[in-house]
Amino acid sequence: MKRTLGFSTIACPDLPWETVLDVGAAAGMKAVEIRLDREDRPFGIPDAELPKLAAALSERGLFVSDVGMGLELTDYRPGLAEKLAPAFERADAIGAKGVRVFLGHSALRVPEGKTENEEGIVRSVSDAARVAERYSADLWIETHGTYSRARDVRRVIDAAGGDAISVIWDVFHSYETGESVEESDAILGDKTVHVHIKDGVRKKGDPDGAMTYTKVGEGEVPLARTLELLDRRGYAGVLSLEWENMWRPELRTVFPDLASCLASYKAYFDGFDK
Repeated sequence: MKRTLGFSTIACPDLPWETVLDVGAAAGMKAVEIRLDREDRPFGIPDAELPKLAAALSERGLFVSDVGMGLELTDYRPGLAEKLAPAFERADAIGAKGVRVFLGHSALRVPEGKTENEEGIVRSVSDAARVAERYSADLWIETHGTYSRARDVRRVIDAAGGDAISVIWDVFHSYETGESVEESDAILGDKTVHVHIKDGVRKKGDPDGAMTYTKVGEGEVPLARTLELLDRRGYAGVLSLEWENMWRPELRTVFPDLASCLASYKAYFDGFDK
């Protein structure tokens, strides 16, 4: 089966954007998932130069699956429209299909001294969905952190409503929190428009069942079963590698460069589909 492979720029936070696109295209990737900078800009590029990025993507046969904000919605956030609008405008300028936000905190459990209010989160997601309705890009919510389980994300988006809300299924994170891939797939259904692929093994003695990363295909995440479920559903979105060099220093020594990282990822799927 023909698959659309992509990768997140968290694998290469320090490379010039032209190099990122060149390496991605040469490796057989079709999609790039761009982690926005602290000012919510793709690759830190000024708005006036975004047409140059869009043209460069097209020249290399690439497209932007989504742009990722670091925004964590842990309660109701007044003024969210003003925060989100620039990211959506930039997403539209480069043809991105979605703008990603997080629900809750990035840890597997709410950190000590912190709080979450799901009623407020639902209200924030409703506000964000109304912003998305003004743009071509949709609002994408990832199974991540304290909302890693598909059931928790689905509960929020169903309560928030809005056709412009879709889900990034991060298979690693939902599996990490004890939800089987069969459960996640059934719960999310056609709301899944993008899938993060990564692998790992359980940390011995970790009270939360947290996992440590391995190369794709060398861990215990049931990726083959995941692909089977997605194929059965007729999933036609991107399978995007999240190699978290940006904030996991231990991963930076596994591959010498982005090209070898993406070559390993491509090889997994080439072998899987034989």
